Amino acid sequence: MIRLPTKSLTLLAFSIGLLGVACRAPEQAPASPQRVENPDLGIAIAALPEAFEVEVNQGSDLRLTAPGPNGAGSVEIEVGPDGPAAINLPAEAKATQQYFESLTNGQYFGNLELVAPIGSAYTARGAYDRDDGRVGEIRVFALHPNQSRLLTLAFVYPDGESKERMQQLATLLGEIEGLESLPKSEASEGPGD
Repeated sequence: MIRLPTKSLTLLAFSIGLLGVACRAPEQAPASPQRVENPDLGIAIAALPEAFEVEVNQGSDLRLTAPGPNGAGSVEIEVGPDGPAAINLPAEAKATQQYFESLTNGQYFGNLELVAPIGSAYTARGAYDRDDGRVGEIRVFALHPNQSRLLTLAFVYPDGESKERMQQLATLLGEIEGLESLPKSEASEGPGD
């Protein structure tokens, strides 16, 4: 048995510790959040929440997916047409009751008011049967951040996941902001036109 002095043991342990640190792979910096812009809708998602991936972002079609315990959910974001009348968000949410109840075994579970960075938003939640099984759906109605148009988010997911999906949707809503863009007629004109 070889006996080393305490000072040598301390130095040996320190050296092994340094060797372990030196051999470790360098830590990667966390990826910066993905910004998603859609000029046709006039909105941006400032930082796409980790739960979501972009399925389609082309023209006025913006759809996201989010995995879940029983399968993926899908969010479709729409912007309504310009209109001279004021938009009544609570009435929009309440009118969704008829939509849910018109579907196969459709149920309407009510609505809530949310406060988001873009202002008040109202939800409507329901469930119904489709060919691929029972699904839940949450719809969010808000005013477009830059215009007097209706902004709607429709999140369809496997039934029974409404609590988790509502949290995901609220996080997504918190990242939506207006996108400043030129009207198409101005954007297509060159400097000499």
